Amino acid sequence: MILDLIRHASTGRDGHLDGRTDPVLEDGSTDALCARYAGLPWQRVVSSPRQRALATADALALPHGMEVVADEEWAELDFGDWDGQALHALPMQELSAFHLDPHANPPPHGESWGHFERRIARGLHRLLDDPDPLPTLIVSHGGPLRMVLSQVCGLPMAMCWALRIDHGTRLQLRVEREDDRLWGELLELQQP
Repeated sequence: MILDLIRHASTGRDGHLDGRTDPVLEDGSTDALCARYAGLPWQRVVSSPRQRALATADALALPHGMEVVADEEWAELDFGDWDGQALHALPMQELSAFHLDPHANPPPHGESWGHFERRIARGLHRLLDDPDPLPTLIVSHGGPLRMVLSQVCGLPMAMCWALRIDHGTRLQLRVEREDDRLWGELLELQQP
């Protein structure tokens, strides 16, 4: 299956950990995305249920006359007590520990890393359950895009943290499943 993943358009809150916190998109932030990705042949559009992702997905799907399916599996990690906070306001030692080992150091009162991994894997498996998978667009967030790269391409999460995924970044992957194991390759990485 060919899968395109796009990080939602800008909310103007770079440098914040917005998981369940759901700011609206900046005015006009989807215009350039729609122009850049207009010719891509998606036949299905799935989105995180957060309004910033849904609004981006709606803007991308509208010219194709497609409906957007909201799926909770594609939501950003819930950062617990850190959710909605500016990165510079967080305890740097705890934030560094989270990035080094998210299993052992999850955000306080946040979603466990294991739950996040399983949630993204369920979302991918659900897409592959279709006997004739369609070219699909997923509009989501930086965390889920990095998790897909890790799960499908086998990249260590530390390497995925090092990859810049700006608003509007597009990853195109070929995703396969064999004996319930996901694998694939990164076909294209397009930064805005």
